[in-house]
Amino acid sequence: MTYTILTLTIIGIVLLFWLNNLIKNCFSRSFCILKNRKSKSIETKEASIISVKTIKKGKKPLLELLVLFENFSGSHIHRKIRVWDSKPHLHRFEQDKSIPVGLNIARKPKDPIFLSQEVCRFSFVFVLICILKILLYVIGSYILISVALEKIFSSPEEYEFVLRTSQTWQIGLILIGVSVLLYLLLQRIGVLVNGKTNEQNWNLLYYGVGTTANIIDYKNTEPFIKNDKTIQFSYAFKTPLGKRFEGFDKKIIDDADVDSLLESDLLDIMYLPNNPEVSRIKENLESQDFVHFLNRLFMIAVFIFSVVFVFSFYKTVF
Repeated sequence: MTYTILTLTIIGIVLLFWLNNLIKNCFSRSFCILKNRKSKSIETKEASIISVKTIKKGKKPLLELLVLFENFSGSHIHRKIRVWDSKPHLHRFEQDKSIPVGLNIARKPKDPIFLSQEVCRFSFVFVLICILKILLYVIGSYILISVALEKIFSSPEEYEFVLRTSQTWQIGLILIGVSVLLYLLLQRIGVLVNGKTNEQNWNLLYYGVGTTANIIDYKNTEPFIKNDKTIQFSYAFKTPLGKRFEGFDKKIIDDADVDSLLESDLLDIMYLPNNPEVSRIKENLESQDFVHFLNRLFMIAVFIFSVVFVFSFYKTVF
């Protein structure tokens, strides 16, 4: 029963992984905002709109706003927020206008920013659609597993031979192995971070103090992508009390911008006021587009592998 147990374990891991993602993406944001507004763990800030980008046109266009506001330490930071403009005729989201944004501290270390409203609203239609999707997924998974178990245990030796000679378990192991390797690789080059680092970056961005640091030294590393360089900077800065601290961080820079940055000899950084030894380049904390793109690409790759594995399992057992 070795290959039977191995295959069933992998199919269980895959199905539970996507169920967890489905639940998290459906409910975490709306109910988290509702719950934490009542517990007063949401802070409201006045944000200035720096730029507006239309993601999707229509009667209710989807907009991406680049906003500027003060973090909890009074330092200005830039963040992007996407909103559905349900009343475009009011011209609420235009450059140089101000809007209230909420910071849901309870979402730490995830992105806490959302468009703040006096009344916490979320779409019940969206919630119903989410419930329907989850029910369909659970029912489909239950039927798949229950029928498969019934078939397997009706002829365990026969299916042990079938699964052992099939490529299903191999595809499953490749799926898990490739996913882990990709995750570790992206972590190593600094694109994906672990939970501790992610929380530290969150604290730096939302509780950190912004200042200007002097570049002490820099080191070129291998090009990350075409026409870009990854440079590791060593820098020094002083706190308002006059104490000097040093830090280092990597930055991906276009070839054309390298010389001008090095000539300026300055970097905008953020540090924790209660622990200035923890600091990072401000742009690395604010710019998350590339990270989000790679995260999305990673999830798409895992999804494709998962579909191939589940289809192979279905074809083998049924």
